[in-house]
Amino acid sequence: MDLNRAFALRVSNLLAEKGMSKYRLEKETGLTHSALRYIFNEVNSDVKFSTIAKVCNALDISIKDFFDDPLFDLSNLDFE
Repeated sequence: MDLNRAFALRVSNLLAEKGMSKYRLEKETGLTHSALRYIFNEVNSDVKFSTIAKVCNALDISIKDFFDDPLFDLSNLDFE
């Protein structure tokens, strides 16, 4: 799995856990609708750190806790 897919899945999982919609995430982060659509449709080749920080802030989770998930085990990620 590539890093972008892992990021999109992690955000989706956290949204479900917190009962938060993508629309609310858009409003809380200040990211555009198209930026979030690119993330969830895995169009981006790389997610910027500032985007990750905004998403973590909106989800009220530390960056450390965000990445503390089996989705981000290096053995599960492709780096091509």
